[in-house]
Amino acid sequence: MNLLGLLWLVYFTANLGRLSYTASMIAIIDVNVLSAASAGLVGTGFFICYGLGQLISGYIGGRLNPHRLIFIGLFCTALANFVMGFAQTSGFMLLTWCINGLIQSILWPPVLRIIVESLEEPAWNKASSNISTSYPMAVMFAYLSCAGIITILSWRAVFFIYSAIIFGVTGIWAFTFWKTIRFEPRHGKLLEGVPDNKFIEKKKYPKLHFFGGEAAPGFAIVLFSLALIFMGILRDGLTTWIPDYITRAFSFPASRAILFAGLIPPLNLCGIYLCRALFARIKNEGKTCIYLFGAAFFAILFLRFAGVYHIYLTLFAFAVIMICMTGVAMLLITFASIHFTRFGLVSFMAGFTNSMVYVGSSISTFGIALVVEKAGWNTLLTLLSILAAASVLFCVLAAPRWAAFTKESS
Repeated sequence: MNLLGLLWLVYFTANLGRLSYTASMIAIIDVNVLSAASAGLVGTGFFICYGLGQLISGYIGGRLNPHRLIFIGLFCTALANFVMGFAQTSGFMLLTWCINGLIQSILWPPVLRIIVESLEEPAWNKASSNISTSYPMAVMFAYLSCAGIITILSWRAVFFIYSAIIFGVTGIWAFTFWKTIRFEPRHGKLLEGVPDNKFIEKKKYPKLHFFGGEAAPGFAIVLFSLALIFMGILRDGLTTWIPDYITRAFSFPASRAILFAGLIPPLNLCGIYLCRALFARIKNEGKTCIYLFGAAFFAILFLRFAGVYHIYLTLFAFAVIMICMTGVAMLLITFASIHFTRFGLVSFMAGFTNSMVYVGSSISTFGIALVVEKAGWNTLLTLLSILAAASVLFCVLAAPRWAAFTKESS
């Protein structure tokens, strides 16, 4: 297995470590272990801890050995899933899943750091977008496998089986990583078996002023951060509650609703490459996201006024939203962070921008449950369409300043 294949497997598995709860949540509610509000609170706790952890992990990810950080993250995620299988109360689930959120936050910054320090610059975007496909693949695998596991066994079996899978990949990572590295990274010679703070030879980077001068990226980053918060609401909030929408709109049982929700992620795979092709033509992350948020806006309006008429039209509209939000995440978290490589800030920016997404995610998981219970899905979809329209405006305002920065940084 080559390095990128190994990193893809790692991030695919890491996503399973959090989707185990998302995909089985409606079944947990069905057997009255959790109420809808309590289930949303557990998801919110995860996202809050994940977002806060990203701020820390982005900083330490640029200073500690990424191989060891990834091993710790995978091992503890497997352990958290195993413990979750024994959970009996909402309080215990909340505590366990909050700890899992902190653990999960360790993983993405060192993955991106390994990419930019191991490949030449022309390959960065392609490699990172290829690894981004691990998320929709994990969503598809999670929903389809959870539907089968819950039907045959129970929701608890989901956590035990996923824990075993993650433990297995942890072992693969521990014993395979150094065998895949037989090259000199871009910024220095790799040193095997050295202390945590010496993964590569040190290099002095130029200092970046975020809010000084015409090419300073601070203003654009602030606007992108707001857009990413709204993206987190649209992506993770809807991913969590799609089965609930299907159950309410079409009166499907939980296992069938989860199965239908699992049909959406394959389209996300195509969406990643469509978004990358769109970016290749526009060559500006901010301008590209204008189109993506705009398409999501119209898909939400369709769900608002015609979503209950046919299951496949509903799934298509949800797929458009998920495709666009996956593309936004790839552009504003991964591609945008890569522009900070020459300043030695790629890991920090990956952590910071990712944390903004999970501010939105933490709001949405509980917030969507609350709005749906109090006012219904139509009110929720109206609110989400406003967020998508606001995100278009943020990207319109950010695009010129971002273009100046990327021209300067290149």
